[in-house]
Amino acid sequence: MTQPDLRALAQQGNPQAIALWLNQTLQPRGVTAKVLTRASLLKILLIADRPLEQQAFVELVKQQIRELDLPHLQQIKVYCQLAGNDRPTWIAEFSPIPSESQSRALVPVSASVEEPRLPPKNLSFTVLFPYREVLRPERYQSAIVRLLLFLGLVPLMINLLAKQVSLAQTAWLTAIYYAIVWGLVFYHLIKPSRVSWGYAIGCVLFTVFISIPVLLLVQRIPPFSLLYGVTEQGLPGRLIGFVLGVGILEEACKAIPLLLPLLHARRLPEPPTIAFYGAMSGLGFAVAESGAYAVQYAIGLTRGQIDLGMYLATHSIRFGSLPLFHAVLTGIVGYFIGLSARYPSRRAALLLLGLTIAAVLHGLYNAVSGGLPGLGVVGFSILLFVAYLDRSSQIMQYLEQIEQARSQRHSL
Repeated sequence: MTQPDLRALAQQGNPQAIALWLNQTLQPRGVTAKVLTRASLLKILLIADRPLEQQAFVELVKQQIRELDLPHLQQIKVYCQLAGNDRPTWIAEFSPIPSESQSRALVPVSASVEEPRLPPKNLSFTVLFPYREVLRPERYQSAIVRLLLFLGLVPLMINLLAKQVSLAQTAWLTAIYYAIVWGLVFYHLIKPSRVSWGYAIGCVLFTVFISIPVLLLVQRIPPFSLLYGVTEQGLPGRLIGFVLGVGILEEACKAIPLLLPLLHARRLPEPPTIAFYGAMSGLGFAVAESGAYAVQYAIGLTRGQIDLGMYLATHSIRFGSLPLFHAVLTGIVGYFIGLSARYPSRRAALLLLGLTIAAVLHGLYNAVSGGLPGLGVVGFSILLFVAYLDRSSQIMQYLEQIEQARSQRHSL
C-alpha cells in the first residue's frame, strides 16, 4: 500500500490503516500500536518491552494524528502497556487540536477579517501553578510517578516512625525499603513471565523466618563449624572457609524456597522467572542481615569502636550494595534451578554448577572484601547475572541440543 493510499484510508477512520500509519514511526522505536475506533473516540494501545516516557510518546502520537487530519475525532485515549502484562502502566487522554485547514473551514468568512486577539496582559495563577494536575487521578496511573512518590516519601515516613519505635525496628524498616527498591529494579531488568507476587513475597518471608534459623543452626554443626572457624586465619584459610562453609551454606539456604514449587508445578516457569524468585529470596536474606548489622554498627558508634564516616559508609554497603549482591547470587542459583527442571537428565550437574558459581563468588568476596578485589567480585557477579539473562535463549538451545543427542544415542 502506497503512502497516499494509506493516508486516505486512515482519514476515512479505518483503524488498521491508522495503526499502520502510527507504526511507521513507532516500530523503529521498539513500540507497536493497536487502534480501536468508536464513533468520535480513538483508542490507541502502545505495547513495548520497556517502560515508555509518557509525555514524549503522547506528543509523538499527537503529531502523527495531526498529520492525518481526522475531523471526526473529538477524543483520543492513549494506553501504554508492557508486553506480556494485562494492565496499562499509564493512560493519557487529549482532544486533537484542529489543523490549519480545519480551522479555516470552521471559521466564518466574516471572522477572517477580524483582528487577532491580543495575548493576555496578566499572569494566570492556574497556568503557572497547575495544582489541579496534582489532584487528577490519572496522574497516579503513571508507574514513574508512583515510583518517585515511593522513593521520596517512604524514607520520610520511616523517619517519623523512628521517633516511636526501637532502633532494631527502624533498621528493619530501612532494610525493607531498600529491598523493595532493588526488587523493582530486578523486576524491570528480568521482565519475568507469569509472576506470582504471592509466591515472590513468600520467598522473602520463607528465607527470613525459616532459612535463616536453619542456617544459624547448621553452621554450628561439623563440618560447617570447622569451616566457619578457619575464616579467621590467613588468606588460604579464609578462601576455604568462606567458599566451602559460608558460601555453600548461605546460598543453599537461600535456594530452599525455590525448590518447593518444582515438586508440584505442572507447567514450570521459565528460568528467568525462577531467577527473579531467587533474587527476591536473596533480598529477604539481605533484609534480615542488614537489619542486624545496622544495630551492631549503631552500638559500635556509640561506644567509639567506629567513627562516623565508617558508620555512614557501612550503612551504604549494607543497605545498598550487599542486598544487590545477595539477590544476584541467589538469582544465579534460581536460574540454574529453572534449567535443571527443564532438562532433568542434567539436573544434578546443573544444580551443582549453579550453587558452586554462587558459593565461589560469595566466598571470594567475603575473603577479599574491603579492597578493590572485593569491588571487582561484586561487579563481575552483577555482569554475569545480566549475561545469563541476555543469553538465556542460547543457553537453553544448547541444553536442548544435548538432550536431543542423548535421546538419539539411547534410541540406537
